[in-house]
Amino acid sequence: MVDTLHRLAATIAARKGADAGSSYTASLFAKGLPKIAQKLGEEAVETVIAALQGDPKAVTGEAADLLFHLLVLLDASSVPLADVLAELDRREGVSGLDEKASRTAAPKPESAPKPLATPAIPDPTPGIALGGPAPATRSRIQRG
Repeated sequence: MVDTLHRLAATIAARKGADAGSSYTASLFAKGLPKIAQKLGEEAVETVIAALQGDPKAVTGEAADLLFHLLVLLDASSVPLADVLAELDRREGVSGLDEKASRTAAPKPESAPKPLATPAIPDPTPGIALGGPAPATRSRIQRG
């Protein structure tokens, strides 16, 4: 099976720069990573649905589609299949629960989410900014 995946990954890489009108693979690359990721998600959902329907033949077909689109996403993300296989080899013999716990431990500082935008600083004189008169005084709520 690994040979099959390597051959498929090589075919995907070869078709990456082909004419988008002549190759489905090339058309995916032409649409960019967001579309590739969307297609992978669609194939994952279709695989789950086939499994829940108890249809082994449909699961087989959908799983093949899922693996294909995963390999396209890996290539588009500059992640070699060999790296993914090496990660699987690294995890071999490690309890799934232990491996998952090691990934969900304290987040690394470099992987902490960054804010999308800096919050806007409110205009101290909103009346002037909007063209109206500035408020003479501002009432404050007193708490007791």
